[in-house]
Amino acid sequence: MLRYAPAALLALTLLGGCAGALQTMTNEYPQTVNTARGNLQDAAAQGPVLLEVRDSPFSDDDVARILADAASATSIGFQVRFTSDRARAAKPERRIVVQFSPAAGISSAAVCDASRPVPLSESATRLTALVTFCDHARPILSMAAWGARPDRADAPVIRSLAEQAMLRMFIGSGANHEGFGEFWPDF
Repeated sequence: MLRYAPAALLALTLLGGCAGALQTMTNEYPQTVNTARGNLQDAAAQGPVLLEVRDSPFSDDDVARILADAASATSIGFQVRFTSDRARAAKPERRIVVQFSPAAGISSAAVCDASRPVPLSESATRLTALVTFCDHARPILSMAAWGARPDRADAPVIRSLAEQAMLRMFIGSGANHEGFGEFWPDF
């Protein structure tokens, strides 16, 4: 079931009209935004939270640093510092994984399980990502995002990806869906 808040629907409509805008859909399965928020608060209380990037259109390390900085600067009601350095993460098993270019229908469980390769989409014109908050190989919550493909790692759409992930996954603003299923965006 899709749920829209009136202000969020207006914001999504306005964003959809902008060239290069990022569109998102939060998957409230297997957990809810409130459960994810509690898990993030617990992880953040111990120190920096790991943010991993896989298969970005640019250097994974560069994009991970940019995303970690942008996510850390996003106001979600409590202090969270993100790091792209596994050694600096307090609880590296509880992390955000940003999988770029996932093939349609890829599950958030596949993204969390680093031992399995994720099939990729071949789109050269679209930026697509599945952002998943993981606890070991178990997904807590995920968000699909898509938009115009950027021409550089520090493009506004990359920073927007981090900001939207924080807002959608840990505050719950925007469109949510209980299981992507057949509603998985057509990348």
